[in-house]
Amino acid sequence: MSRPKPTVLVPVDVSTEESPPPELLEFLSPTRVVLLGWYPVPDQTGSGHMQAERGDEAVDAIESIAADLPDEMDVTTTIVFTRDREQTIDRVADEFACDVVLIPDDITRIERVFVPIRSEINLQRILPTVSVLMESEDVSCTLFHVAPQDKEDPGAGEVFLKGAADELEELGVDPEQITTNHVVSDNTVDEIVNAAQNHDLIVMGETEPSLVDRILGNVPTQIIDQCNRPALVVRDV
Repeated sequence: MSRPKPTVLVPVDVSTEESPPPELLEFLSPTRVVLLGWYPVPDQTGSGHMQAERGDEAVDAIESIAADLPDEMDVTTTIVFTRDREQTIDRVADEFACDVVLIPDDITRIERVFVPIRSEINLQRILPTVSVLMESEDVSCTLFHVAPQDKEDPGAGEVFLKGAADELEELGVDPEQITTNHVVSDNTVDEIVNAAQNHDLIVMGETEPSLVDRILGNVPTQIIDQCNRPALVVRDV
């Protein structure tokens, strides 16, 4: 089945030698990738002055990362000199109509994808993204749902996960690649963090329609910070 390619924004601090692991970038081969090379500008310095001084260096850094990617990958590069990383990520994500933003971390392989989901929030964007990433038969995914105690019929959570799994199958994913896990607990973050430890990559949705809100400290941020795993955050737009 032909599936629309999601567009993934990959922010890279080009003032350092930072670079996302090549294995992680290559895993994104089925998607469109926007490499955002951002260069921090000190408050006392004009962005134009910094760009004139460091522009060539920034371009060389981001183009070097792009050059190491497989030729068949759909990659766009852009450079921004900024005082505000979070607002820049939001603006560039909108400018390039990005569906997903990568939060990188060290990884040597990606075989197990972890997808924590709640209710039906953002599922219409999360599941198509997961389906594209599951094109390799060597990759499996776990759909994970935490139901608060005394607030949700446990059976409803299981039906919800079954529906999500069925939708992935309709999108072309082999059912043998899909596992579901339903937990009843009031410690949502702890349950997700513990379950994620047996996986290589997290795919999750924003709980607010702004990466600024996410970065400033809500549930997705807590999970990403505690898991020490790369994450793909599917935007709620």
